[in-house]
Amino acid sequence: MFRAVIADPLPDPLPEPTLLERQQILVADPSQQTFWHRVRFELVARHADELGATQVVDIGAGAGALGDWMLANRTRIEYRFEELSAVLDRRLTERFGAHRRTEPSSPLPSGSLVALLDVLEHVEHDVAALTAIRMRMTPGAHVVITVPALQWAFSSWDTELGHHRRYNRRTLRTVVEAAGFQVDSVAYLFPELLPLLPVRKLRRSTRSDVDFPQLGPLLTRVGYRISTATTKLRRVWPSGTSVLLTATNPAADDPESVDRG
Repeated sequence: MFRAVIADPLPDPLPEPTLLERQQILVADPSQQTFWHRVRFELVARHADELGATQVVDIGAGAGALGDWMLANRTRIEYRFEELSAVLDRRLTERFGAHRRTEPSSPLPSGSLVALLDVLEHVEHDVAALTAIRMRMTPGAHVVITVPALQWAFSSWDTELGHHRRYNRRTLRTVVEAAGFQVDSVAYLFPELLPLLPVRKLRRSTRSDVDFPQLGPLLTRVGYRISTATTKLRRVWPSGTSVLLTATNPAADDPESVDRG
């Protein structure tokens, strides 16, 4: 008897990656990451350790560079991801498994730290997006946010990557509080990189040069040591190239937000 053999359906074809998706795919390769990435990942992990968080939910996860770092350095903490790009979501699912995905319409796991690393600048309506995320979080849950700093430094590099804006401490705090969060701390990062901002602004960026520069081993080690030192003193810097903010989803009867650092 003839029996038809039906193969498993192939996944739907995906479009060619956009410029931002291509950059995220490149950054997922550890050889393409800079000390700038490592310092931010360590800040997230340290905050999760301080909170006793059992999971980190990486919203706007890109291609999962934070997840790869955590699997190598923080196995105690479960990595979860959420990504709206179909191209990147497929890569994340193949890399980490569908069980680590969170759905944008579902409540976020209790005991988790939500991370948005350089995500808000890509979102046109940042307050609405943050409000929607907060509504999915349990009362008392925490979020850590990084964004590029200083609107005067907005350049063609930002435009090529789909940024709507850059922030300072005040504007980021205003957005986060408008979304209903209680701000715990807000500070500048990477003041040592400030001299590079005017250079980037004056230079006309193209699609071929928006990726992160490849640094040699010596520059990577030196940059990491300097940035680690300046990060420890982040509360004293009057400016920097990134802003770091931590916040809490307050209970209904919590007092108004008070900055603790």
